[in-house]
Amino acid sequence: MMNLPIEVDGIGLFILLMILVMIIIPIILFIVGLVTLRKNKKRAKIILIIATVYSIISLGICGGFGF
Repeated sequence: MMNLPIEVDGIGLFILLMILVMIIIPIILFIVGLVTLRKNKKRAKIILIIATVYSIISLGICGGFGF
């Protein structure tokens, strides 16, 4: 069994889930934007901009809660 550095009970599970949401969704959007870039450049630019804005807001850089 692997021990995680954060205890995964109650609030720990919530924090781990929020960190995963902050990191995984922008990565998925970025990959989708790069794949779409070959077919439709305008749509790909919109997806890449959304991925950038999402990552800035989710990491808290915009609100001053940076790591």
